[in-house]
Amino acid sequence: STLNSTLFPYTTLFRSAIAHSRATGSAAVASINDNRARMKSVAQGGMQMDAQQELRTGADRVAIQDLMARYAYAVDAKRWELLAEVFATGAEVDFVANGGIKDTWPAIGDWLATVMSGFTACQHYLSNFATDVAGDRAASRFYVFTQMVTAQDGSDQVVSDGGYYDAQFVRTAAGWRVSGLSGGIVWWSGTVPDHLPWWGQDGDRIGQWSHA
Repeated sequence: STLNSTLFPYTTLFRSAIAHSRATGSAAVASINDNRARMKSVAQGGMQMDAQQELRTGADRVAIQDLMARYAYAVDAKRWELLAEVFATGAEVDFVANGGIKDTWPAIGDWLATVMSGFTACQHYLSNFATDVAGDRAASRFYVFTQMVTAQDGSDQVVSDGGYYDAQFVRTAAGWRVSGLSGGIVWWSGTVPDHLPWWGQDGDRIGQWSHA
């Protein structure tokens, strides 16, 4: 009895210390769990934002490819009025490397109509789009394979060429529009026109793509 009376204060203190330790430990665990939950929520939110951004970028790239498909159709079908839905006003277009001119929209449309009037038919096939999107601006390089037909002496004469376009785009209230376009020819099959000085010469025909 005397021993119990002597140890009682220490026993009580020990039990109190254990209870405090358990309470403190539970609070610490709860705090850790709360932090983990918050970190998980932030991570999930970041993943959702990344996924949404990827979807938006993917949609922009598809829209840009569709825009250039409309350009190809307008030129091949000689529907020049449709180019107003492709180019932004004042867009810079450079066809010098293809033997053409450098001008801005809409003036370049008159030149295209004149040049393409000499062909009975033509088709532009666009592929291999490499497109960078940054907000309301975008830049793309893509390949073009073109077949052009002239009717001579009751038969079709076909010439083909392959090359690329470098294009810049701007997002408008009406959707994406071309703000800059330049082209280059890499090869030619058929009668070679005089404006291709690189014919038969070694060298870099692809050139460097500017992402600006």
